[in-house]
Amino acid sequence: MKDVNKNLLWRIVSALVLAPPLVLAVIWKDPTAVAIIVHVAAFIALLEFYWIVLRDDPIWIRITGGCVGVTVSVMMYWLPKRPDALMALLIFATLVSAILFLIRLSDVRSAATSMALMVFGVIYVPVLLTCLALIKRMPDGGFWVLMILTITFGSDTGAYAAGRAFGKRKLYPSVSPGKTVEGAIGGLLTAFGCAVLAKFWYLPRLSWADVVFISIPGGALGQIGDLVESMIKRAYGVKDSGRIIPGHGGLLDRIDALLFVSAHVYLYARYVVYGWGA
Repeated sequence: MKDVNKNLLWRIVSALVLAPPLVLAVIWKDPTAVAIIVHVAAFIALLEFYWIVLRDDPIWIRITGGCVGVTVSVMMYWLPKRPDALMALLIFATLVSAILFLIRLSDVRSAATSMALMVFGVIYVPVLLTCLALIKRMPDGGFWVLMILTITFGSDTGAYAAGRAFGKRKLYPSVSPGKTVEGAIGGLLTAFGCAVLAKFWYLPRLSWADVVFISIPGGALGQIGDLVESMIKRAYGVKDSGRIIPGHGGLLDRIDALLFVSAHVYLYARYVVYGWGA
């Protein structure tokens, strides 16, 4: 019981320390603050991912991969708008990964696997997370970021509460034994409620179709993001991605759902709501 209370105390302290700068960055009109937070978070979370999947490789390999990832994040955000920019960045990440593991070649099979994991990590963390910074510089960008955060963490809270209250049928026991079908439904309903709140409170331009197509897929993708990270940790026998946030574990543990939701909402807002295709 003492350990539980201590863990809860650390969670509260961590939230009190981390929440204010994040809130200020979201409400500040200049999107630079959110971009900087995203770049730093992408670097840390990517290092945590590499610590899980590339733990048998030298630390310089993981650090180099983290530098490649944050470079991709920075260039995605700061480069002039070009339709081929992301493709060029991913080619860059692939080439660097290939060269790294060619230099270190000791076992062909393990080197090929590590190279694939390094490239996947760049897409999984920096590319997806940078969507949060990109949407901040759109019209009403702060409100879009706020909706992403409320859908993500509201869905997580709703799923937890519904699972505790009504959960009977396991959702995916081989990956996350604690998650239930009832909890997943509760998470989707909470995500929908958060989007409805956004429509009436701070994003009135949203149609009811927008509310549905943002919240329901967003809530589902958030839960999928959580399951994906759980699957990765279970595959490598790891409980937490790190210990950077006392009481919460690693940063990747906190943003796993946010990655997929950010990408979904950014693409929907850009191509559907604002029609900024290509």
